[in-house]
Formats: sequence, structure tokens, C-alpha cells
Amino acid sequence: MQYEKISPTEAEHVAKAVEQENERASYEALIDYVVQSARDAQMFCTGESVEEARRHLCQTIFN
Repeated sequence: MQYEKISPTEAEHVAKAVEQENERASYEALIDYVVQSARDAQMFCTGESVEEARRHLCQTIFN
């Protein structure tokens, strides 16, 4: 089996991209947990409010 050789710089870029994807997934999981916990505690009156809060948290963290 042959492996493609990539430069250390390319490997670093790939590793960084994977790390960023994992970080984003972790943040999204945390946001989902916070929103679900708030929903369970009946902090929101409607589903619309929950989705609005989730959108706002995502925009704040990812932008």
C-alpha cells in the first residue's frame, strides 16, 4: 500500500482544519445542551423563542 506524501505544512493545515471542525461541533453540542436545559426548565414560552436563542448563541460564538 502506498501513501501519498504530503508536506509538513499541508499536514499542519489539515490538522488545524480537523481541530476547528471538532471545536465547532463541541460548541454546537454545548449550545444544544444549554438550549435544551433552558427548555426543560421552561425558561422559554414557545419553540420559536428557543430557536431564536439558539441562532443568537451560534452567531455570537461563530462570528
